[in-house]
Amino acid sequence: MDNLWKRERTLLEEGIQKLGISMGRENVEKMENFVALLFEWNRRLNLTGCEEKTTIVTELILDSLSALNYVEGATLIDVGTGGGIPGIPLKIALPDLTLTLVESQKKKVSFLEEAVHKLSLSKVHIQNERAESAAHHAFLREQFDTVTAKALASLAITLELTAPFLKTGGLGIYYKGRRYREEVKEAQRALDLLFCVIEDIKEVPIPFTERKTYLILVRKRKSTPLSFPRKAGLPQKKPLL
Repeated sequence: MDNLWKRERTLLEEGIQKLGISMGRENVEKMENFVALLFEWNRRLNLTGCEEKTTIVTELILDSLSALNYVEGATLIDVGTGGGIPGIPLKIALPDLTLTLVESQKKKVSFLEEAVHKLSLSKVHIQNERAESAAHHAFLREQFDTVTAKALASLAITLELTAPFLKTGGLGIYYKGRRYREEVKEAQRALDLLFCVIEDIKEVPIPFTERKTYLILVRKRKSTPLSFPRKAGLPQKKPLL
């Protein structure tokens, strides 16, 4: 696999430092190889909206890593992972983490399988299924310490699709942009119905960009009612507003 161009490699390495992350050389190289894989597959399958290696580094990798210091426990599930964002960068940075990636589109699952193989990632499970059905499997429901979601849906919808995977006491980490205040306001009913509470909101500047990511940290207080998530499509059609 080709290495990154020198500029992109420098951006990645310096960006990791700016985020205050300590990562061994081997894992940095895995991150570089992941960027190269995303770039190669993206040209064929349009996995993400980022077409250049520079934007893959900043908007996908560094943005994903902005949540690294908030990941809790030994198990993480990334719902609607697409091209493995943010799950795979978090896994590379935390090698002992057991990661489950939930993705409904087969072409993206093919990429995830290739990435896991090429990067020699252990303890990674891929679930090719919609979250609405996956969350009702006993082996996935309320089994995870941390759940992540980035660019999945509005916060209210995302909560319904992800909170059922969390153990009671587990943490949801949701990546949001400048509209986060509006989404938080709209999500109050969903939070109540799902027995969750917003514990904190972290503002993280993304290195080498002019924007910030807002991490909505949500704590699950009680077991999710069995009626959630509702059948496929209903959370989107009739959000818990």
